[in-house]
Amino acid sequence: MVEPIHQSMFYRDGRGPELQRVYWGLRGVRLDAIEYYNPDDVYDEVSLKHVRFEGFQVAMITPEEVIEYSELGPRLASTGPAAMFDLGKSEWLRSFSPRHLSACHHFQLMFYDDLLDIICERVSCHCGRYARESAG
Repeated sequence: MVEPIHQSMFYRDGRGPELQRVYWGLRGVRLDAIEYYNPDDVYDEVSLKHVRFEGFQVAMITPEEVIEYSELGPRLASTGPAAMFDLGKSEWLRSFSPRHLSACHHFQLMFYDDLLDIICERVSCHCGRYARESAG
């Protein structure tokens, strides 16, 4: 199951949104959020957006230069401007111990220079800068 998600808030025009900042919590081992600009955004505080990761478990950041496009390329070609995908219970997710992962999905976010694969319970997109106290 591959489902494009949050297309109105996170989209691509070519390679995808530009990653601005990564927020790590819990002694630097839990990914809390990322800030980004969409391709047509003005680079200011008004246009800045963020994605929150709830129930975080695993993250992998792959630089654009080493991304394997054999699976990603056809998906991007068939999903219009989508740059964020819910890959469900992917093979990558199933390769981990299932103890804490029953409520999790594999999400994939395509940025201008990076591909973020994350296993967590939910992702949500928001306008503005990320604020830890608003993360609930």
